Amino acid sequence: MIFKHFSLIAVAATLLVSSSGFSQDDKLPLLLKRSPAKANAIGYVNIGSLNKLMNDAGFAERVSENVDEYWFLADLDLRKMQPNWEAGYATLQKPIAAKDLAELVSGYVDQVGGEDVVWSPNQTYLYPGKDNRLGVLRPADRALLSGWLAPSITVNYSSYLDAKAMQPESFLSMMLAIELKNVFSPVPLAKKIESLTSLKANTPESVASTLASATGISIIVGRRSLNECILSISFTKSPAGLKNIAPALFSEMLDRSGMSAPEVLTWTSKVEGNELSLQGPITESTLSGLLSIFTLQRQAEKSLGMSTDSGSQSRTQQEQIGYRSKYYFDEVNAIVEQTRKHKSTSTGALAMWNDKRARQIDELGTLNVDPGMIKYGSDVAETLRGNALNITQGNIEAGKTKVSEGLSRTYSAGGYYGGGAYYDPNSSVDYQAATSAYARGNAYANFKDALNQIDQITAEVRRAMTDKYKMQF
Repeated sequence: MIFKHFSLIAVAATLLVSSSGFSQDDKLPLLLKRSPAKANAIGYVNIGSLNKLMNDAGFAERVSENVDEYWFLADLDLRKMQPNWEAGYATLQKPIAAKDLAELVSGYVDQVGGEDVVWSPNQTYLYPGKDNRLGVLRPADRALLSGWLAPSITVNYSSYLDAKAMQPESFLSMMLAIELKNVFSPVPLAKKIESLTSLKANTPESVASTLASATGISIIVGRRSLNECILSISFTKSPAGLKNIAPALFSEMLDRSGMSAPEVLTWTSKVEGNELSLQGPITESTLSGLLSIFTLQRQAEKSLGMSTDSGSQSRTQQEQIGYRSKYYFDEVNAIVEQTRKHKSTSTGALAMWNDKRARQIDELGTLNVDPGMIKYGSDVAETLRGNALNITQGNIEAGKTKVSEGLSRTYSAGGYYGGGAYYDPNSSVDYQAATSAYARGNAYANFKDALNQIDQITAEVRRAMTDKYKMQF
């Protein structure tokens, strides 16, 4: 459904551009021209600008310390909200040679299309290019990489992606655009949204017909404030009928997708021609969710995390393991903090969020990380995954109970005074509301218990690793 596509944005950028430089605003257009295969998502992030806005807003999180900017291209699975492949290019604060990079990631230097590239064990190709650029391709598909380094096909993109790629990046802190043309069918979409309370007087069929005509969606954060986040959706028919319900509609749809963004309820909507736009503030948890969809920026960070320390080359193997373990520990804890701060408006959204964070921990690189630390990361992921499963099972049981309550009669046979029917003042709706409240209370209590368990094992592993490696974890 279309609400799953709002929960996007990522990080990373182009892989190998032409040897002659390119101007500032040529990055995304050139990336599309050199696409190795058909993609449906593009984006750009300016790290310095985004970090400044996050700092001004009082956010604790920062995007990166080693990357200045990145722009990316991906083939996004719109059902799973995971890229089938993603590629991009990050502009680094200092260059790095292929040989040094291979040593840092415990990979090897390969030659593809006459260029030195680095294969990383976490199924990523890295390309140390010119002008402090680091190309990233994931998964490590050698044929796909070859097609990118020496393009042999021309991919024709829609006018939507072409237009979004031409936006001047000097005005952007971040931008993501996804093509949606012919993705949705109005018939199943109408069934999926028919229970939404935000539809009000609009029929599910009319709303679904408009939503299914979407050709693309984009989200933009400018350089002035995080209060000026803009979500725009282009359609082939007028979305005027959605204008008054758009904030409530998209908030509810996002919540059902597991990517809650309660702040959308406060956004203002506007319709110009066949484009619907919503504008308002973006919260830390929503921004964190957007930044976690793609993995390329994390791959670049992992590759460079150890290279920023000038003493890394002189360390013993034991010391190297200690520093890599500390880096892994910090990554896991950053994900836990994202989880702790996320504000889901439904238990279903909470379960989906925690499951995604568990998978993010599973993807962290573990090469040359202390086995005890790897077990810690696995335990944290399993705790989050178990919490998600418990919440989902609780919601299923609550759903069954509410169905049974809905079928019960308001009048019950066998009254208190000798067999006649008596009146039950509580309707089935009352019982269903109580069941929902009970399930919701259990879900958040279980979530709190999960966080407490994680805090306990975090304290234990911190003490053990600090003692073992004689450095503060």
